[in-house]
Amino acid sequence: MRPRQPILFVSAALACLVWASCTDGPTELPGFALSGTVSDGRLEGMVVPGVTVRLEGTGEPTITGADGGYRFPNVRGRVRVTVRGEPSYLGQSADIAVDADRTLDFVLEHTGTPPFDGTPWIIPDIITPSDPTSFGTVTYAGRGIRLVFDRRVRSWINVNAYLFDAQFGEREVEFQVNPEFGSREAARTEVDRFGPAIGRLPAALLSNFREVEINAGEGLFGGSSPNGGLLIHTEDNGTAFALRRGFIEEVLLHEAAHMSLDMLYADSADWQAAQAADGVYISEYARDYPQREDIAESILMYFAVRYVPDRLPPALHWVIITSIPNRIAYFDDEDLDMSPFK
Repeated sequence: MRPRQPILFVSAALACLVWASCTDGPTELPGFALSGTVSDGRLEGMVVPGVTVRLEGTGEPTITGADGGYRFPNVRGRVRVTVRGEPSYLGQSADIAVDADRTLDFVLEHTGTPPFDGTPWIIPDIITPSDPTSFGTVTYAGRGIRLVFDRRVRSWINVNAYLFDAQFGEREVEFQVNPEFGSREAARTEVDRFGPAIGRLPAALLSNFREVEINAGEGLFGGSSPNGGLLIHTEDNGTAFALRRGFIEEVLLHEAAHMSLDMLYADSADWQAAQAADGVYISEYARDYPQREDIAESILMYFAVRYVPDRLPPALHWVIITSIPNRIAYFDDEDLDMSPFK
């Protein structure tokens, strides 16, 4: 009696794998993971979240996470990977053969284009009227001759000013109001108009604060370190716009940087190194006047991303931190007193 031939039992799944005949065409072999990190080479360890990574000619792109990482789970063959990080970064592409799990990292280059015209006018909610103010009691101190700057004549002039001593926390500051306002009462109205907004500025911006000069007429806001002064022209279109649209604190913070920070940092070798390492200015105004305006244009953005980031739209927050990372790190190292903001 001949031995029986063995009977082979093949599962349906195995048969499909062996013969690839249970579907409409051959089953594709499994792919491999393609992953990597997107970073910014201007600052060590700076990863870039929120950029778009795409496999050209295939489905949906992916977005880098908080760690700057991306991952495509099922890739095979030769592919082109493209990274886009507008408006801050130049795009990059790379071709890679994927025949095993592969890692492909990208180091992005900034466009070098300032993202803003001028920072005080970007968003009015960085500091708001609901924030606390150090502006306190005001005492009328009579009249006195004071040397004030008047932009209408582009000169320092002596005026017999209305004088008010105002408390900003423990600091006493003199308001010098041009006699053109006509009365003590009218002058006091201007003190009360601007005092609370000044008092909302962080402590570091008021560290050299000694006086406020208020003129009528047209003229830009100003800040001066030699006299520790802020300058206001009440009838300028910019002043009216700042008050009406809520930009007054942002503009005053910019000017307070001239008053309190320029003398400390503008000539610093470390600050200049941070400027060079960033390779871009936060605004066209800072780019056009780098020695005079870069501190004031940058500090407002630094304050916003470090102390009130929830008040910024995410896209705006991203543009700031990807534009001036080394300046941000510089201010971090200075450990500025930004109270009452934490």
